[in-house]
Amino acid sequence: MKALLEQDFWKKQLFVALGALIFVLPYNLIITPMHLYSGNFTGLAQIIRSLLVDYAHIALPTGFDITGIILYLINIPLLVLAYKKIGKAFFIKTIITVSLVTLFFSIIPTPAEPIITDRLTGSIISGIICGSGTGLILRSGSSGGGLDIIGMYLTKTRPNFSVGKAVLFVAAFVFTLCLFLYDFEIVVYSAIFTFVASFTLDRTHHQNVKVSAIIFTKNPEVATVITSELSRGGTTWNGEGVYSHDPMIVYMTVVSRFEVNKLKREVQALDPQAFVVIHSVSDIEGFFQPHL
Repeated sequence: MKALLEQDFWKKQLFVALGALIFVLPYNLIITPMHLYSGNFTGLAQIIRSLLVDYAHIALPTGFDITGIILYLINIPLLVLAYKKIGKAFFIKTIITVSLVTLFFSIIPTPAEPIITDRLTGSIISGIICGSGTGLILRSGSSGGGLDIIGMYLTKTRPNFSVGKAVLFVAAFVFTLCLFLYDFEIVVYSAIFTFVASFTLDRTHHQNVKVSAIIFTKNPEVATVITSELSRGGTTWNGEGVYSHDPMIVYMTVVSRFEVNKLKREVQALDPQAFVVIHSVSDIEGFFQPHL
């Protein structure tokens, strides 16, 4: 909780707010007027909104979108889960982000016609913008709720849990509903939007960028940083300085770009004279557990 009171935390919330704004803009200006849907909890909120407006005929002010409010309501039980099972810091970060997303969904007017009329172009551009906004939120150390909470909880309680499978399950559920309620063309363009957004997120979120780290140190406690603080494996060798001939320990591990700063900070605290080399990794064969 102490970290939440630091100035750096609130600086990051400015980037979270910017990310939330970037995330919502394509929904209200392009996706919603085109009657397209995303394959996640936001898409589920969109479908509930459409059922209330188009089928239950609930009258709403012109240009006002209740998707954010519905999304917030869906997230309430998940926020309770985050508070009880994951941690207060994660809960506070998530509730700030979800509240910002709800606010932007509510105040950004939705035009009767999308600002881009071609569905394919609109789906691709919206996916790029939306994925970039989500990536900015995650890179700022926050969470957008929904699958982020479920993924975090199940990853902690079930080590073999696959976040990817959960994402595919939710997407399949949303698109199946779209297929029953609307037509196949809407499902196709909605899937394109979701895929582009996910692809862009993978390219902008540090958690999905892997690097190798080689650490030269005299402090054996660095191993604890790798195994306990980062929950990663590694390899160690006994080395010797070429010039000084002093004995040293060499560690090699693979971490996400998101974890690099913590690794360097912890190593520096243990051994100010440590030498750390970071390499970008193009591919990994074998098991590499994602840490949300």
